[in-house]
Amino acid sequence: MSIYSNIISNIKYLTPLCTSLIFTIIAIMPIMPKGYDSITPLLGIISMSFWIVHRPDIMGWALVAVIGVFTDILYGSFFGTALFASFTIRLILIKIIYKLELVNIFHSLFYITLSITIWLMIFLLINILFNTHSTNYYNYIFQCITSIIVSPMVIFFQLYLLKKITS
Repeated sequence: MSIYSNIISNIKYLTPLCTSLIFTIIAIMPIMPKGYDSITPLLGIISMSFWIVHRPDIMGWALVAVIGVFTDILYGSFFGTALFASFTIRLILIKIIYKLELVNIFHSLFYITLSITIWLMIFLLINILFNTHSTNYYNYIFQCITSIIVSPMVIFFQLYLLKKITS
């Protein structure tokens, strides 16, 4: 069995990682107007949260760690901040999902909104603790709002991918 056939047979296990990494790269691209780059939507976090909610068996701790380290490197944040936020999001979402066990589009939107809020709160707290300069809270608020507004598009795209890899 060649390496290519092995990759193709296991493509459904690589889909969550690849989509989350691609969305993280898209999120840091300079596509926002000048001056608005600090409120870009957190597409990688939306993608990671989606896969944690819909397929927690595929989006395990190791993949969450890879996404967290990758996000730390790309965003240039304090090393370990995105990793800690990713682990916290996975832990909280798994605890909630095991109690409810019902996931539809509205629950997905709620879970992703919760994930975005957790992510931004952790980043804000780390920024307050380690940064002696003043922090602009409006950037965090508007980044949360833009992420929530954009998240249905990411959800529908990934629901399409989920349908393709499970059929």
